[in-house]
Amino acid sequence: MSNHLLAALAILATLTLVSCGAPSTPDFVKNVARSDMYEIEAGKIASEKGQSEAVKEFGRHMVEAHSKTSEELKGIVQAEKLDSELPTRLDKKHRNMIDALNDAKPEDFDKTYAKQQVKAHKKAVELFDEYAEAGDNAALKQFAANALPTIKQHREQAKTLSQ
Repeated sequence: MSNHLLAALAILATLTLVSCGAPSTPDFVKNVARSDMYEIEAGKIASEKGQSEAVKEFGRHMVEAHSKTSEELKGIVQAEKLDSELPTRLDKKHRNMIDALNDAKPEDFDKTYAKQQVKAHKKAVELFDEYAEAGDNAALKQFAANALPTIKQHREQAKTLSQ
């Protein structure tokens, strides 16, 4: 009986370790798609409402960069025939962030946008890094690994917006 108990504990420990790793492929796809949608929408708002040229330019750059990654993600999902649904609308958290940008007073806009961008890119770095290391789809792992340097660069650029 102790052998069965040890085997069960070993299986449980393995499952625990696996579950602490990268998000599942469907979760990764969904999170990246929502992140891209948020970045595109927020970037459009920033390019119009930004008070500084740096914020406006960063917003335009986010629209361009995240439109590209969004298309790349869609292509991988189709090519790999992944059973992953691409969301078409923002979730409540991202919708609230967009509402905060739309509702920001002109004098507060740049600070609000910069703060959101730093936080969003920090989370994106974590998401892409985890999937690049331990994801279960080779094409998506490569996509994540290739995108990481750019996302890290965006995070650093976002930090300078708030200074």
